[in-house]
Amino acid sequence: MFLFAGLLALPGCGKQKPPAAPVQHGVTDLLPKLRQAFATASPDLQQAVSEVAMGVRYANYRSCLAALNKLARAPGLTEPQQKIVGEVTEQVKQLASKDNTPPAR
Repeated sequence: MFLFAGLLALPGCGKQKPPAAPVQHGVTDLLPKLRQAFATASPDLQQAVSEVAMGVRYANYRSCLAALNKLARAPGLTEPQQKIVGEVTEQVKQLASKDNTPPAR
């Protein structure tokens, strides 16, 4: 009986795989990486990152792209920051192309 319980516990002892990135409307969510890349940035840039997240959350892709443009034009970006801003911009463009919500009047 104890042997059987021990065998059941063995599969849980292995190395755990990192969780897969969440997918939204068929597009991998890169916002956690964006937040991480700008974690030590100025408050102004962190505000732009928050605007990106809110834009994605509420499908306001126009304001999201404006905030990403602000991030992309910020002076002194590192190579990883430039790369993730470009990747998230492409992601938001994909989400915007899949969005079929009618514009508010």
